[in-house]
Amino acid sequence: MENWEQVDFGKMCLDQLPLAMSYVPMQRWEDLYAPSVALERGTLFAKLDLPFIGKEAVQNGR
Repeated sequence: MENWEQVDFGKMCLDQLPLAMSYVPMQRWEDLYAPSVALERGTLFAKLDLPFIGKEAVQNGR
């Protein structure tokens, strides 16, 4: 296994990178925002409207 902190991704071919996997559960059509609110918030579903946590979530801003 490689130390990914030391890999120069600019020189690496895409076929050498690990694949990503995601799990996306089915969203229920409930607790919907009005269209104008949904456009402002970036989601139609109130349950998906979560606060963005940037540097605060990572120790030492890394």
